[in-house]
Amino acid sequence: MGLETRTLNNIDVKFAQADIQKPNVWWEYGTLWADTNDKKDVELIVEGLEEMINSNFEVKVSKLDATDSEPWDQYAFDIVEKQKAVS
Repeated sequence: MGLETRTLNNIDVKFAQADIQKPNVWWEYGTLWADTNDKKDVELIVEGLEEMINSNFEVKVSKLDATDSEPWDQYAFDIVEKQKAVS
Protein backbone atom coordinates (compact mmCIF):
# COMPACT_ATOMS: atom_id res chain seq x y z
CA MET A 1 0.00 0.00 0.00
CA GLY A 2 1.54 3.30 -1.08
CA LEU A 3 1.80 6.57 0.77
CA GLU A 4 -1.14 8.06 -1.09
CA THR A 5 -3.51 5.26 -0.11
CA ARG A 6 -2.27 5.12 3.49
CA THR A 7 -2.65 8.86 3.99
CA LEU A 8 -6.16 8.88 2.51
CA ASN A 9 -7.12 6.01 4.82
CA ASN A 10 -5.67 7.85 7.83
CA ILE A 11 -7.55 11.02 6.87
CA ASP A 12 -10.76 8.96 6.64
CA VAL A 13 -10.14 7.73 10.20
CA LYS A 14 -9.54 11.30 11.46
CA PHE A 15 -12.87 12.49 10.07
CA ALA A 16 -14.71 9.43 11.36
CA GLN A 17 -13.27 9.96 14.86
CA ALA A 18 -14.33 13.61 14.77
CA ASP A 19 -17.75 12.56 13.43
CA ILE A 20 -17.39 15.09 10.59
CA GLN A 21 -18.17 14.51 6.92
CA LYS A 22 -14.93 14.41 4.97
CA PRO A 23 -14.62 16.91 2.11
CA ASN A 24 -13.57 15.94 -1.39
CA VAL A 25 -9.89 14.93 -0.99
CA TRP A 26 -7.62 13.50 -3.69
CA TRP A 27 -4.00 13.12 -4.78
CA GLU A 28 -2.86 14.61 -8.08
CA TYR A 29 0.75 14.88 -9.30
CA GLY A 30 2.19 14.37 -5.82
CA THR A 31 -0.02 16.97 -4.13
CA LEU A 32 -3.01 16.26 -1.92
CA TRP A 33 -5.98 18.50 -2.73
CA ALA A 34 -9.17 19.25 -0.78
CA ASP A 35 -12.26 21.31 -1.54
CA THR A 36 -13.49 22.86 1.71
CA ASN A 37 -14.42 26.11 3.41
CA ASP A 38 -13.83 24.74 6.92
CA LYS A 39 -10.55 25.31 8.79
CA LYS A 40 -11.28 22.24 10.97
CA ASP A 41 -11.18 20.09 7.82
CA VAL A 42 -7.77 21.53 6.96
CA GLU A 43 -6.48 20.81 10.48
CA LEU A 44 -7.67 17.18 10.34
CA ILE A 45 -6.09 16.65 6.92
CA VAL A 46 -2.76 18.06 8.10
CA GLU A 47 -2.88 15.82 11.21
CA GLY A 48 -3.65 12.80 9.05
CA LEU A 49 -0.75 13.54 6.73
CA GLU A 50 1.76 14.36 9.49
CA GLU A 51 1.11 11.03 11.20
CA MET A 52 2.13 9.20 8.03
CA ILE A 53 5.36 10.98 7.08
CA ASN A 54 8.93 10.93 8.30
CA SER A 55 9.79 13.47 11.00
CA ASN A 56 12.27 15.15 8.61
CA PHE A 57 9.30 16.40 6.59
CA GLU A 58 6.35 18.70 7.17
CA VAL A 59 3.10 19.62 5.46
CA LYS A 60 2.94 22.92 3.60
CA VAL A 61 -0.61 24.18 3.05
CA SER A 62 -1.57 26.53 0.21
CA LYS A 63 -5.04 28.00 -0.33
CA LEU A 64 -6.83 28.93 -3.54
CA ASP A 65 -9.78 31.20 -2.76
CA ALA A 66 -13.31 30.53 -3.94
CA THR A 67 -14.54 32.08 -7.19
CA ASP A 68 -18.00 32.80 -8.63
CA SER A 69 -17.91 29.59 -10.68
CA GLU A 70 -16.36 27.48 -7.89
CA PRO A 71 -17.76 28.80 -4.57
CA TRP A 72 -15.44 26.78 -2.34
CA ASP A 73 -11.87 27.18 -1.25
CA GLN A 74 -9.37 24.65 -2.50
CA TYR A 75 -6.35 23.65 -0.46
CA ALA A 76 -3.12 22.02 -1.61
CA PHE A 77 -1.09 19.99 0.88
CA ASP A 78 2.53 19.39 -0.08
CA ILE A 79 5.00 17.26 1.84
CA VAL A 80 8.27 19.18 2.02
CA GLU A 81 11.58 18.72 3.78
CA LYS A 82 11.88 20.66 7.01
CA GLN A 83 14.21 23.62 6.80
CA LYS A 84 17.31 23.30 8.94
CA ALA A 85 18.13 26.15 11.26
CA VAL A 86 21.10 28.20 10.11
CA SER A 87 23.80 28.50 12.76
